[in-house]
Amino acid sequence: MAAGSGSRMGGKIPKQYLQILGKPIIIHTLEKFRKFDPGIQMVVVLAPEHKELWEQLSVSYEIAGGLTTAPGGATRFDSVKNGLSYIDQAELIGIHDAVRPLVSQGTLTRCYDAAIRQGSGIPVLEMDESVRMLDRQGGSKHLERSRLRRVQTPQVFLSEQILEAYQQANNPGFTDDASVYEAKFGPVTMVEGNQENIKITTPPDLLLAQQLIASPD
Repeated sequence: MAAGSGSRMGGKIPKQYLQILGKPIIIHTLEKFRKFDPGIQMVVVLAPEHKELWEQLSVSYEIAGGLTTAPGGATRFDSVKNGLSYIDQAELIGIHDAVRPLVSQGTLTRCYDAAIRQGSGIPVLEMDESVRMLDRQGGSKHLERSRLRRVQTPQVFLSEQILEAYQQANNPGFTDDASVYEAKFGPVTMVEGNQENIKITTPPDLLLAQQLIASPD
């Protein structure tokens, strides 16, 4: 998924096209999936206004050349639905954020293996800080963090099921692909993610990603 505007990054260039160690973030991300499965089919969902940026990458980077692209929509739900319409026959479909270039091969393996066995596989992490939930009166209450998980991508599903799930009407409760799937097919399967698999959203995220990518494996 590469259709975001990246407004929280604050620059003129969308965050997925910013460079880390001389290479755009989205290229780092694509390379992780190509390493995981050299024959994987990848569809890149782009905002229409980013088409020229993508065409420049397609000339400069072999991995981007010839990839199928799909137009982004008004919401993430619409963008994913558009991308799914470009998928050829496949047993599994994984949906990933272009600005998560540090997903590990272990996380990819766990997600895809879980989807094969149980229909879905999403990477999660335990909470390592206290959490509070706001109420409508302006107060808050403590939540037991041992029962909470932070959710990452890729979120992987049996293709027939996620395609069917995205035939539902969008609603505000759909915050990710797992919530769309869950509304149709019930609980998703959680697997262990990796701490480095951050979503690059703000300038501090970018600095951290630069350090992580530059460090030895």
